Amino acid sequence: MLILPSCDAREAGSIKTLTNPYIAQYECTEAHLGDENILDKFDYIIINLKDKKKLELIYKPLNGDKRVIESEYTFDNTTHELTAEIGILGYSVKQSTKIEHGKFTVCKQFGGKELIMKFKAK
Repeated sequence: MLILPSCDAREAGSIKTLTNPYIAQYECTEAHLGDENILDKFDYIIINLKDKKKLELIYKPLNGDKRVIESEYTFDNTTHELTAEIGILGYSVKQSTKIEHGKFTVCKQFGGKELIMKFKAK
């Protein structure tokens, strides 16, 4: 008897992709502080979910050095809500957001202005 798979295993994805599809690198596609486009001030801003608990915020200002900030996060498989706390510029920022179709948005008030950052899985 010959058994053939009903799909191509190479295209089906890895076990990680099937069991934890949210674990990925997310590239910032938009960043505004109030009316100002702040993404223009960076070569890149990336959030890398390394595994089920650890993340990295990776960014490089224009004409600056690459920086990596490590933190931890939680993810609710039922609601698809990601919650993380990151220390940056002397502030600790805790944020929850929902990952939908490989995208999420972070919104936070800073100095009377709203910071809005949109991310998309790479």
